[in-house]
Amino acid sequence: MKYTLYLSILFLASCASNMPNFTIPEVKATQSDITIDDFKSHITYLSSDGLRGRGSGTPGDRAAKDYIVNHFTNVESSTKRMVEVQEHYVSKSRLTPKNKVKTYNIIATLPGNDEQLKDEYVVIGAHYDSVKNTLGLIHNGADDNASGTAMVLELFEHFASINTHKRTLVFIAFGGEELGLLGSKHYVNNPTIDLSKVQLMVNLDMVGRMDEEGNVQLGGSPSAQNFSSKLHPFFVNSKINIIDLGKGIFSRSDHYNFYKKDIPVLFFFTGILTVIIHFV
Repeated sequence: MKYTLYLSILFLASCASNMPNFTIPEVKATQSDITIDDFKSHITYLSSDGLRGRGSGTPGDRAAKDYIVNHFTNVESSTKRMVEVQEHYVSKSRLTPKNKVKTYNIIATLPGNDEQLKDEYVVIGAHYDSVKNTLGLIHNGADDNASGTAMVLELFEHFASINTHKRTLVFIAFGGEELGLLGSKHYVNNPTIDLSKVQLMVNLDMVGRMDEEGNVQLGGSPSAQNFSSKLHPFFVNSKINIIDLGKGIFSRSDHYNFYKKDIPVLFFFTGILTVIIHFV
């Protein structure tokens, strides 16, 4: 009897927690400069209770997609851009692979300005989805990975504003990462650009915390010849302490699918419990 009562209470609590219709925050304008306030604005929206964790195939997933498209499209700049939404289908969960739902890759391209280099690409990406909600709780995913998505949005706005990049920059927010890197897998198998001309893929996954020592972890340096030695001068001159992980946790985020296509990659991360970086 006590066991039955306990289960009933859990069930009612779960139902009660799903009953409120949480409001979605108002979309705020951002500045062309990269600012903490802009990061807070993006993360507050994406990780709000109203989006309920941005799980693939959910209304929150679609709301996040619309927010990202709106930002890519309406950033105030005369710089030419192309914004695309790549729909793809993923398993609703790892336990039900045959049950498919629709999610998205949102892609914004800023053409390069150098006649010789504009046909080469640098991809800057992050997954925007979070993990599935369980036990009636909302897994808001502020760090994992509204933080990385916010970085992509801010970098896009920054480069669209200054418009000095020589190579073409491709910014991608991937859906379905938490289900097995499925968004980036779909993209590299259905690319919108010539992958053989991609010079670098930069992945931002969990960059929302910073420990007291200011450590930022970096994976991917073994993905290109002499990459570590070429990166070292930037590490030395950085105001933050960059720890080269080599191939540490290398296969656990979206850059891995690009690496499997022989593309050099860098993976910025501030640790399982710690990250925020300023990559420009």
